Amino acid sequence: MPSPRKTRSLTVAHGEIDASDKTTSLLFPSREHGPWLPFERFAETMTTSRTKLGRHSHQAEEVVIYLVEGEVDHMDDSGRREGLTPGSVAVLTAHEEVSHDLEMLKGKRARWLSVVVRLPWHTEPPPTTIQIKTAGDATEESDGTVQKPVVGPLARADGSSGLEFTDIEFARQATGFFRIGRDRRAVAYVLNGSGMIDDVPIKAGSGALLENMSAVAIGGAPGYRIVLASVPIPAQHEDPPDAAPRRVK
Repeated sequence: MPSPRKTRSLTVAHGEIDASDKTTSLLFPSREHGPWLPFERFAETMTTSRTKLGRHSHQAEEVVIYLVEGEVDHMDDSGRREGLTPGSVAVLTAHEEVSHDLEMLKGKRARWLSVVVRLPWHTEPPPTTIQIKTAGDATEESDGTVQKPVVGPLARADGSSGLEFTDIEFARQATGFFRIGRDRRAVAYVLNGSGMIDDVPIKAGSGALLENMSAVAIGGAPGYRIVLASVPIPAQHEDPPDAAPRRVK
């Protein structure tokens, strides 16, 4: 017999200040929501030039940092420094352990999103790499949205987790329909303004966790800006029994 059809699922999540870093708002993991596997972490950070974050490491994860406003320097574990400006994206594919840091610039503020995705288990694992790119060109669509591909097949940066990440802003009052796929989990996070995600009102600093949706309807007024990130749901057997514990920071 065919398996029962799963129902569409939308869960609203609200950002919560990270107890260990007051400049960061965690969508998850938080007291309200745990990881949305294979998403392990989704956060927004707003800093000043006096903020110090400190070097930290990742392993068996793919990390995306998307700069929304301001300027900041990215430092990898080899000591290479690269400047990030609005629209810059850093993708760390950390099959093996890799460390990095974000350093503030004198007199500069910065705002960025960070997304951590658990890498699926591979018999031939992906190489450990760090990419620094700019998001793809913004395109104004007929539905009234301006869309900018950040990570994925249409973007300049791509990864090994299958993550697709798009920056969406409304140029006029409109509703757009965005494909996800029932084999993927997605996060829609609001950066600015207020609008509706699948008929649920969601404001800046909050998001929707979406599951078993072929597509989602998003409506808003001019200035409503969200990011939509989705990743394939791995088969249950993809993590080997002796897999090393995952670390998230």
